[in-house]
Amino acid sequence: MSILLTEEQELIGQSAREFAKEYLDPIAAELDHTGQFPAAIVKQLAAQDFLGLFVASEYGGAEAGYVSLVEVVENLSRSSAAVASILVNHSLAAYAIQRWGDAAQKQAFLPALAAGGTLGGFAVFEHGPTPGVGPNALIATKHAAGWALKGTKAYVRNAGAADVYVVLACTDPAAGAKAQAAFIVPAKAIGLSVGPLAETMGLKGCPVADLVFDDVVIADSALLGGPTDGQTITTETLALASVAEAAQTAGIGQAAVEHAAAYSKTRVQFGRPIATLQAIQTLLAETAADCHLARLGLRCAAKLMDDGEPFLVEAAMVKQFLARNGAKLLIDTVQVEGGFGYSEFMPLPRLFRDIAGTTLLDAPADYPEKTIAAALLA
Repeated sequence: MSILLTEEQELIGQSAREFAKEYLDPIAAELDHTGQFPAAIVKQLAAQDFLGLFVASEYGGAEAGYVSLVEVVENLSRSSAAVASILVNHSLAAYAIQRWGDAAQKQAFLPALAAGGTLGGFAVFEHGPTPGVGPNALIATKHAAGWALKGTKAYVRNAGAADVYVVLACTDPAAGAKAQAAFIVPAKAIGLSVGPLAETMGLKGCPVADLVFDDVVIADSALLGGPTDGQTITTETLALASVAEAAQTAGIGQAAVEHAAAYSKTRVQFGRPIATLQAIQTLLAETAADCHLARLGLRCAAKLMDDGEPFLVEAAMVKQFLARNGAKLLIDTVQVEGGFGYSEFMPLPRLFRDIAGTTLLDAPADYPEKTIAAALLA
């Protein structure tokens, strides 16, 4: 299987890099300080067709595939991983609807999601040990008018900014995590409220908050897939999240490597640039190699998605590799820049905070190992 980019994919990646330099570089540091949702930037993402990259053309999408999505996410993340996170979470909702929605659901939601008139959110996690378990678990109760949702979803990205959410809910409290269904829920649904925004360590500007459901009544037509498809929808959609967040991590790492390399050529110690020191060259070489290998892995997983092939194991491998190496990329590049690199007027502290979010969000810590081992031992 070729992991080289097509001409179209290269052009899309280049377009995203140019977009990031023009629109994201000027605001990245300020966004990290204020955490304010960049509504104007999201409109610009929509104008570039970045919000509907893999959505089918019949619904107004670019139908450019998941490798293209990976290229865009990586190149945006080199300037602002927070903006890339908004795109990623939006894409998870669009993916779930395109993959499991019926004809009416696709027609109702995908055109607006692709055009940027509607921003999506994907709500899976809860404050309990697993979705469907705990006192605040989101429970979906069937009745004559459809379904009533009561409970809380935790750590939802795009919370409060999204117009529609794909939400995982438990349909049988006795069965807990084994009885899950997914629903498409408009943000303006009566009884749905957004909790206080979380003060996150990084990825500031991508809002994170709880969604509180107080007997939110939705019609049967809001059910995504079948009443027992929730776990399947979650597993596959979070695998896409793993690939997309790997692209974020690779983009952040690449930005850090390039900044450290440029700094090493201008920083003079003992009468010569520190770039001439073997120790500095070793740090730069190792971090560049890690970024390159990560990029190959995430493109491979995305290509499997484009080809309609199973990709869960490859997504887990990418997640595992970057969970181990993501923070190391920033530790090593900060070492290149020394005390200056640790200062807040330099970009590496922001990149360090952001890369922690891309490697820690959206999956339990042992998820990659369990997925990979299960495939090996099957």
